[in-house]
Amino acid sequence: MTIREAMTTALREILVGGSMIWLLLLCHLCLALHGVVRFGRATRVALAMALANLVLFYCLLDCIFHYGEPEKPRTWPAAVEAFGRLPLACLIAAEATTAAYLILAFLRLARYRREHLTPLSVKKAIDLLPAGVAFAEGDDNVVFANLTMNRISRALTGRVLTDLTPILVLGEAEGHNAAEADRHNTTFRLTEPNGTAAWQFAADTVEKDGAQYRRLIATDISAQAVINQTLQEKHDKLTELNRRLDIYNRNAERIIISQELLNARMQVHNETGHILLASRHYMDHPSAVEEEGLLLALRLTNAHLLNEYESDDTERDALSEAIEMAASIGVKVKLGGIIPEDGDPRAILAAAVSECATNVRKHADGDTLTVTTSEAEGSLTMTLAGNGRPVAGSVTESGGLASLRRLTEQSGGTMEISATPDFTLTMQVPAHHTERGKP
Repeated sequence: MTIREAMTTALREILVGGSMIWLLLLCHLCLALHGVVRFGRATRVALAMALANLVLFYCLLDCIFHYGEPEKPRTWPAAVEAFGRLPLACLIAAEATTAAYLILAFLRLARYRREHLTPLSVKKAIDLLPAGVAFAEGDDNVVFANLTMNRISRALTGRVLTDLTPILVLGEAEGHNAAEADRHNTTFRLTEPNGTAAWQFAADTVEKDGAQYRRLIATDISAQAVINQTLQEKHDKLTELNRRLDIYNRNAERIIISQELLNARMQVHNETGHILLASRHYMDHPSAVEEEGLLLALRLTNAHLLNEYESDDTERDALSEAIEMAASIGVKVKLGGIIPEDGDPRAILAAAVSECATNVRKHADGDTLTVTTSEAEGSLTMTLAGNGRPVAGSVTESGGLASLRRLTEQSGGTMEISATPDFTLTMQVPAHHTERGKP
């Protein structure tokens, strides 16, 4: 069967379609080889094969028209007539040869690309970078942008990156001041609208073959942004904590000053009351009071009120002093039960003995103060009862008693006062280490 006869059968579409496919593949091969090895030997061979197949394809089409529409003029009627008389096997052999050549050429091209660095492999590598890379001409028209940069542009501006201006404008809107530096030679940060990624952009100018290009590089800083956010939140919490600690320190300072003032007032009140009662007792019973001791106590009290204390290196116990001062005004203190050895309970008991002895002598004209203590479940109960005349009416907490209540409650305890039948003061405070029978 000749080629002319084949053109009148169903083989016509197969032959023409195959020839067109081989021609397109050969053209693609020429372009690929041109980008890899420029005008080398392989490129010239591919170009020759493409031209040969172009002539073959043209002859097939002209042969179809020549025999289908014989009345129309043809460019090369003799050549087409000769081509049509050729055996069909010649055409099949030519196309088979082209197919084999294409397979070998593409395999060689693939091996060459794997083993050599080519412009296409460089582009693919840049496209696969996790960082965005883009280059633009002087008017900011993008001449190259990798896949990552295009994805970033779509997330930020809603379109593929063809112009650097929209992203640079976004950078200025985020706080970059173009008056301080060239807008194309600066850095700025942008976060995608959905908040999934944060990018650090760096824009500068590069020169290649005498031409200047704008370069824009985007680096993923999402992890750093999360860390910075966490650090900022912790910084805010620490700032608030420092503010609250500062308030607490100021309050603590005021509390300490108030406590010192309270202690000073209680001491002045107690010592002044004791010396007055001692003076009254001396006047009522001169023979029962040692005159020299009374005068010494009066001198010390006056020195205290005038802030003229001399330094005394000897440490004195507050409870022992309270008992001695009670004795100086004619009140005997009887201790029973568990006596606190140190700490707040002993100090509170000393203040209570001093205040109650004063009240027993002053208001009830009594001469005995009985102190009973007991400890249970971590609490120390102290009961102070005086003798003498019954108290008329209720007891008003003022002066020393009010100070004693504040001192007791500040230590976490409670205080109760009873005037029936005798004056009785009951305090319950947290227990510390105590010693039985030791004043």
